[in-house]
Amino acid sequence: METKLIKLDDLIPVIRETLAEGGSFEININGTSMLPLLKAGRDTVTLSPVTGNLKKYDIPLFQRADGAYVLHRIIKAGDGIYTVCGDNQWKKETGITQGQIIAAVSEIKRGGRTVSVDSFGYKLYCRVWHLLFPVRKYIVKAKGKLAK
Repeated sequence: METKLIKLDDLIPVIRETLAEGGSFEININGTSMLPLLKAGRDTVTLSPVTGNLKKYDIPLFQRADGAYVLHRIIKAGDGIYTVCGDNQWKKETGITQGQIIAAVSEIKRGGRTVSVDSFGYKLYCRVWHLLFPVRKYIVKAKGKLAK
């Protein structure tokens, strides 16, 4: 089976149309901002339509003002305005609006196994990783130095 790489910019109209029709869309992830949860080349995520406001720990696909598409975890939610941060980052991104959000991750697939974002294990991971937020900067920096 041949694999064809398609830029996310080119897929967004198809994703939006699929979600508008009530469907979901599975994509391979790229980048390192959501390590250790999501690893490029290993994991895929299922994107589902957003119905209403999202909540803390949800992972939306959103478009930044500069046009970049991002999957980051919501760490604070209130009245359609969100603060997000990648699991492998420590800098918070504030002021993400409901209008910037395209979809939300509903499942993660890894090695033939599917994990729902509603599962106990996933929710436990979110809470533990969030508790580590104050020291995450040092964890990320240490991992970087060890990798060199």
